[in-house]
Amino acid sequence: MSARRAGVALTALGMQILGVAILAVLLALFGRWPTFTMEQVPWAFVLALIGTLSLAALYRAFALGPIAVVSPLVASYAALAVIGIVIFLGERLSAGQALAIAVTFVGVVIASTDLRELRTSLGRPATLAPLAKQGPLPLGVRIGALATIGFGIWSTLLTAATRANDPFALVIIWRLCGIALVALFIAWRRIPLSPLAVPGTLALVAIVGVLDTGANLLLMFGVQSGFASFVMTGSGAYPLIPAVLAILVLRERLAPNQYVGVGILIAGLVALGLQS
Repeated sequence: MSARRAGVALTALGMQILGVAILAVLLALFGRWPTFTMEQVPWAFVLALIGTLSLAALYRAFALGPIAVVSPLVASYAALAVIGIVIFLGERLSAGQALAIAVTFVGVVIASTDLRELRTSLGRPATLAPLAKQGPLPLGVRIGALATIGFGIWSTLLTAATRANDPFALVIIWRLCGIALVALFIAWRRIPLSPLAVPGTLALVAIVGVLDTGANLLLMFGVQSGFASFVMTGSGAYPLIPAVLAILVLRERLAPNQYVGVGILIAGLVALGLQS
């Protein structure tokens, strides 16, 4: 909703500014102000850069489509994160844990894919033909693959950064770097800031900022408390939330395969919990 009202760039700018401002106020009030060091800056800058580029690729991929292919592709980023964590950070998984993670990933892909829409999208050669000329895959799918790789790298780096730094300090510097990057883009494109002056839009952007910043902190605390592989697998289960909300709030009917995917996803998470 906020992106529709203010645009993606302004939403990204506003939510980061408001999110980090609210976090800073809370840290000051509760006496938890972190210690900042120069060693945190490279981690924060790289996280901000890769995260921003990956999000931009994601939005572009969704715009080009087909969404029925792009959505499950990007949802599989957590699998790349787990592979990166195991290879580069030295975590070891038992056979049962690896199986539970694999089942969860299968559930994520199925739950985020509407096979009816997928068949319809792939059945429109006239629509996809211009993109098909650009390579063996539609351009949207290729950009979606780049976003998936970016999010996988970002998650692996976040795990390493969290283990080496105070999460609160890292998030604040990381947000400031992200604000600078988005502000440069807005200045380059000469995007007017007037949409953010609308109180209703600003409130939505603030909510997004609080939720996004809080979610990143929870992810980092999860990484600190246990197996990062488990945490990243759980974070990849986000399709379960919009699916449940679509059923309960919007009274939507998911595709039959999506109900199956939700069941597999839940089973995988339960199995993973029993393995921990």
